[in-house]
Amino acid sequence: MNIPYNCLHARGGILFASRGGRLHSFKLSDMSFISTWIHPAVESIAESAQEAQKLAEQSEQVSQTATDATAVAVEEVPAQEDGDEPPAKRAKVEPEAADKSDAKQEDKQKGKKKKGGKDGQKDNMRLAHVPDRPIIIQLTSTDDGKHVVAVTGHDKAVWVFEHDGNGNLKELSKRVMPKRPSSIVVTPEANILSADKFGDVYQLPLIPSADFTPKPSTLAALSKQPFTKPAATPLTVHSKGNLQALANQQRQIELEGSGKEISVRAEEPNFELLLLLGHVSMLTSLCIGQVDGRKYILTSDRDEHIRVSRFTPQAHIIQSFCLGHKHFINDMTIPELRPEILVSGGGDDDLFVWDWVNGKLLSTVSMLDVVKTIAPDAAAVAVSNLCSLTCPDESGPLPYVLAICEGSSGIFTWKVTEDGSLKCPGIIQLPGKPLDLIVVPGDKPTIAVALHTPEASEAKSVHIFELGINDDRLCVNTDSVLQDNELDQPGLEATDAEIKGLFYTIEQLRKQSGGNEEEGGQDDN
Repeated sequence: MNIPYNCLHARGGILFASRGGRLHSFKLSDMSFISTWIHPAVESIAESAQEAQKLAEQSEQVSQTATDATAVAVEEVPAQEDGDEPPAKRAKVEPEAADKSDAKQEDKQKGKKKKGGKDGQKDNMRLAHVPDRPIIIQLTSTDDGKHVVAVTGHDKAVWVFEHDGNGNLKELSKRVMPKRPSSIVVTPEANILSADKFGDVYQLPLIPSADFTPKPSTLAALSKQPFTKPAATPLTVHSKGNLQALANQQRQIELEGSGKEISVRAEEPNFELLLLLGHVSMLTSLCIGQVDGRKYILTSDRDEHIRVSRFTPQAHIIQSFCLGHKHFINDMTIPELRPEILVSGGGDDDLFVWDWVNGKLLSTVSMLDVVKTIAPDAAAVAVSNLCSLTCPDESGPLPYVLAICEGSSGIFTWKVTEDGSLKCPGIIQLPGKPLDLIVVPGDKPTIAVALHTPEASEAKSVHIFELGINDDRLCVNTDSVLQDNELDQPGLEATDAEIKGLFYTIEQLRKQSGGNEEEGGQDDN
């Protein structure tokens, strides 16, 4: 089957949709195709796949020839007639020997699998490794839509394109990051913030400086410095906000281990790059919040932490921690109408609603109970995407939160109430398993979802839903699909196991019992 669309982004009436190493653009008005950017490695991957197919066919032919030769060699000797000389001795050939050898080899392989981890843990961790083919894993753009930013996972590259406003892209730069980015945002100041699998957040300019000269001491010196205690003390800091910030910095010292050196994480890059902050665990999500005119950087990690840091140039100051998750956090969203509220989700059965500036938990709502309405056998959830939407109503605009879970064929919605609770749960059932969900900017509340559909299904991979409100729950008013049959090209073929290895990796963030789990993704680069 073909690789499905896995990453979407919409801006200025244009939908950008990635499929493998290809980035297509479409008009949202009629879903017509505009243009395609192709990763330089796609062609070589396709050629390698063709070569592998030829080698497999040749190997099969050789194997068949050897099988035929063996069959001739073991033919039964004709019966001896009276008076004839005894037949010449023939070497005894036992075709069963090859079968026994294969069986022994298979037993050895089974034994190795049994020695893996508990419940196949090692095999699961293998799926989280860096893909061996170009896959676009992040898409975003500037607020004016003049530039589009993409991230490819296999080469850790951040790509910046110039967008003419009509769906045509011009590649401007490619920058390989020290570690694989897991989440990116573009700031109004024309900077890219990139959170990575090693736990760091970097800032780099949207447009690289042509006259930049690397300084040997920048990153290397920072990464070799021990994490020292702040010079300020409760005796020298008096305001309530600064006292809280100092307490948060001291808590960070406790988390990282006072006096331990931070290992060198990357070689000096050949482009302008600034290390802003770091966690002691792989980062999973990054967003920008603003309350009372002050901006903050919010980061979540695999170790159940949400950290709220002040915006640059004070990103080293920790405003608060949102602590309460028991399993990994994978995504966060801030409703446009309620900027003081943060909704987070991941491996827990619940979604969490926070007063994030003060690090206070406001409420929780069961994600698992809603998922069980369409998947009764579900024992756990892995939230893969969260987003927020404003929907017009007779009483005024209302904020909603939408979520998708890995392997669950539905979009789950809640209304955000005045007290910070999530009420009125709703479900938009889908003809496949969602891989990405975005809100489409515009006058009408619209979302787009990328689906992994069954091979025999005629359902399309990308659906555009215009939404409305029915009994305080979101409902679908119109449903349009992406017609892209003419875009099927060589190099998109993949087995079901390959697709699962590429796109079904959220659940693997869950820590296995026994304490022997690897730090998923940190050895991925």
